[in-house]
Amino acid sequence: MSNSKPMQVPMEARHRYTQENGEAWLKRLEPELAKLPKLTVVVINCRTGEYVTGATLREAAEKFESRFATDFGFAHQVGGGFFAGGGLG
Repeated sequence: MSNSKPMQVPMEARHRYTQENGEAWLKRLEPELAKLPKLTVVVINCRTGEYVTGATLREAAEKFESRFATDFGFAHQVGGGFFAGGGLG
C-alpha cells in the first residue's frame, strides 16, 4: 500500500490492512505500551509503527489525524477496557 490514503480503497481491504498491520505493531510495541497508564487510548500508524496517545478515543484520533493525515491507524486501549482495538482511516 502506498503512503497516500486513496478514498476508493474498499472498506474490507482497509479493515484487513489495519487489523493485520495494527495487531502486528501492537504485539511489537506491547512492552513499551504496557508502561502507559491503564485505559490510555493509543492509535498506532499501521505503516510506520509510530503512535499517539490520548485519554479518550476522540482525543487520540484527532492527534493521529493531525500528525498522520494520509495513513491508516489502529486504535487500542491499554489494559483492555471497553474499547479493545480497531482501525481508523
